[in-house]
Amino acid sequence: MVNWKNLDLEFDEHAFKHGIKDYEIEQIFKGKIYKRKIYVNRELRYQIIGEAFGRLIMVIAVPLGSSRLRVFSARPSSEYKEIYDNKAK
Repeated sequence: MVNWKNLDLEFDEHAFKHGIKDYEIEQIFKGKIYKRKIYVNRELRYQIIGEAFGRLIMVIAVPLGSSRLRVFSARPSSEYKEIYDNKAK
């Protein structure tokens, strides 16, 4: 189980493909987030939506233990605003 309040993030080279910076990804974990489990080829990943510096960002990451995540993708995601507003904790 992931310890969401004390994370060590690792970044894949593709994590910044959509123009999101590492400090923006780190920032979303300091506020409320919406997260859900997804499976890609039987591998557990998380879809995480959070806010950083006034914009909504969606991150796809794989857990590497209880306090470590490897971020594969991050992109602006304003289309998820309603989900974030209603479900983020």
